[in-house]
Amino acid sequence: MAIPPVSYSRDTPKGYPGLIATTEPHHITSMIVAAGSADVPFGRGVIYGAVEDTVALPSALGKFAGVVVADRTVPAAQGEVFKPYDQLSVMKNGSLWVTALVAVAQGDPVYMTPTGTFTNVSNSSANQLIENAEWATVTSGTNQIAKLRLGVTK
Repeated sequence: MAIPPVSYSRDTPKGYPGLIATTEPHHITSMIVAAGSADVPFGRGVIYGAVEDTVALPSALGKFAGVVVADRTVPAAQGEVFKPYDQLSVMKNGSLWVTALVAVAQGDPVYMTPTGTFTNVSNSSANQLIENAEWATVTSGTNQIAKLRLGVTK
């Protein structure tokens, strides 16, 4: 049996959506994806569901519950998403990687869009400010991986 060739890049990626970014203290809770929710991708913001201990991918503004932490035990066939009734981890404090919709700068405020994605653009009629959150890295364009810090005290 032939051994397939393996190649490694000299540049490793910073991270991927939902990956815990640092070893700084963090607070993660276990929740259930609400019955009526759409699939919840790793690294997306979620809002509280109508039933206790449930969260949902937003389809409109709601009460921010945290950011979904990536879970490598999710079956590959399912993709990088949680489905309704799945148990998932939600970060409430700490740093993790997410996709920034636009270029962000360190210290910028964080806004969640009605689809659970993140930006630094207020757009008060659609995006909601995530209290005590900030961008912890700099990006130069759209849809780039960036570190989001939750629970910042200033």
